[in-house]
Amino acid sequence: MTALLLSPRQLNRATLARQLLLERSSLGPVAAVEHLVGFRAQTPRSWYTGLWSRLSDFDPAGFGAMLESREVVRIALMRSTIHIVSAQDALLLRPVVQAATDRARLAYGARWEGLDLDEVAAAARVLVERNPLGFAQLGALLQEKWPDHDVQALGQAARMKLAHVQTPPRGVWGKSGLARHTTIESWLGG
Repeated sequence: MTALLLSPRQLNRATLARQLLLERSSLGPVAAVEHLVGFRAQTPRSWYTGLWSRLSDFDPAGFGAMLESREVVRIALMRSTIHIVSAQDALLLRPVVQAATDRARLAYGARWEGLDLDEVAAAARVLVERNPLGFAQLGALLQEKWPDHDVQALGQAARMKLAHVQTPPRGVWGKSGLARHTTIESWLGG
């Protein structure tokens, strides 16, 4: 039996088809982001163009409403960058990437010396579930309890230990807002 090998061109075309880049798809937007296993959305709105390029009936305002209704969320996932995923995929994927997220200790290890990261996460959970916060705001509030640690390190400790989603209006078509976060459990009830 001989193995079927793809030529470089065939592999290229298969990759483009998998990424919905050969022709516009009739998939709905939630089905599309699930098919893509998330869509990188690091900027507040430029990713709308990426979805419009892939989907035949893409409505940016309608998709923005899906962010507000929590059908889709913006959350740090692969490579700890912000991605758009369905609510269901957020709950499934975030635990899978936690081990990679935990490696942030390599970057912040010295700045976290003497911190009980689980204690920081517990304090951060209370704060962001009460009111979504930016990481600088969160770090400043945490610094009241841990004054010997800098704001950024405290905010990043919370980001590493908790699954945070960005809350609207950030990322909603035609709206604006600072990046504020709460826990996935609080936002989606999972």
